[in-house]
Amino acid sequence: MKRYETIFITHPELSEEDHAELEEKLRSTVATLKGDIVKLEDWGTKKLGYAIHKNSRGRYFLLDYLAAADLVRELERNLRLNDRVLKFQTVKVDERSSAEAAKTPKEGTPPEKIVRIGEPPVTPEGPRTEEPEKAKTEGGEIK
Repeated sequence: MKRYETIFITHPELSEEDHAELEEKLRSTVATLKGDIVKLEDWGTKKLGYAIHKNSRGRYFLLDYLAAADLVRELERNLRLNDRVLKFQTVKVDERSSAEAAKTPKEGTPPEKIVRIGEPPVTPEGPRTEEPEKAKTEGGEIK
């Protein structure tokens, strides 16, 4: 099985019952086609980058799962037909994965480094703020 992530956006005004119904529909689709859900996260209501069907806000969800290609097609078809879903996107995360490997975090892996644009790179000695020295010739000219 391959690991996929689907992010979908729903109408922000939907009730908790509607969200529970949509979640149950997704879980039953995955279970019917022998997939395995790793996690389903509710990221909350956020402002959209642009209006979708006259909505400027939407409620974001992340669905992380293990599946075959036919399950992905069926899940996307269900999301496309559901009027409550504004947008969705599916991405393949891992080529081959098992349910146990997907649910356990990897041990011994260092945390990812965060690099911010516009800040000088950080070296083991500390942040680098000065420019590297330029090579000079005997006459004082810069090469």
